[in-house]
Amino acid sequence: MVLAVALGGSDAAAQQSIIDGWSWSTLVPSIAQTDILGTHLRELRNEQERRTTPPPDVSRLGFTPSKARRSANLAAFVDKTRAVDPNGAADLQRLFAEGDIIERIAAAIAPVGLRTDNLADVYALWWITAWQATRGDNDTLGRDMYAAVRAQSAKALNGAGGPARASDAGKQELAEALLVQTALIDAAVEQARGNPARMRQVRAAVAKGARGMGLDMAGMEITGGGFVPNGKR
Repeated sequence: MVLAVALGGSDAAAQQSIIDGWSWSTLVPSIAQTDILGTHLRELRNEQERRTTPPPDVSRLGFTPSKARRSANLAAFVDKTRAVDPNGAADLQRLFAEGDIIERIAAAIAPVGLRTDNLADVYALWWITAWQATRGDNDTLGRDMYAAVRAQSAKALNGAGGPARASDAGKQELAEALLVQTALIDAAVEQARGNPARMRQVRAAVAKGARGMGLDMAGMEITGGGFVPNGKR
């Protein structure tokens, strides 16, 4: 919910953009290797059976952000969106003109122990936010849950290879695409509160988009130890 607050007055436009689905297909760069978290989810049961695993190395997933790259990334997001959804592009442009959205997100997520300059943190935030959205929820969870999903994300991203080996520029592009997407999802859920029909649209749109990222949100639940399979398919 803190992300919706960070977006200020842009939530109505953000909600419609999420429902239209433009952000899922246009923002995330190819280095995301969108099957990695889905593959990791399928391996979770075996992981639980082993019970103990070494802590993941999150240092390979950090990067030094550049303000110039950020400006270029946000402009590119608008351009990519304009090709498929001019109205969505205009919404994004207005949102970005209100101030540095990444800095606003960084301030909003710091209290739960997450950062915007590490892919493990960003993936964890996106994963949790999208999962909650498919349940019509955007409550802030405890730090232990964010930390557990951060560890899961780090393992998956390191295992995929590409994201960990990417340049700072590549990592920043992926992180900022996911952060923008996360903020829009959170805002869409917040705006749909009290409107069951609209909330169903948001839930369905986010579930569909998550499947495109390799995740079946209906097949998992979150615990203090992170995401676990729930047997639903």
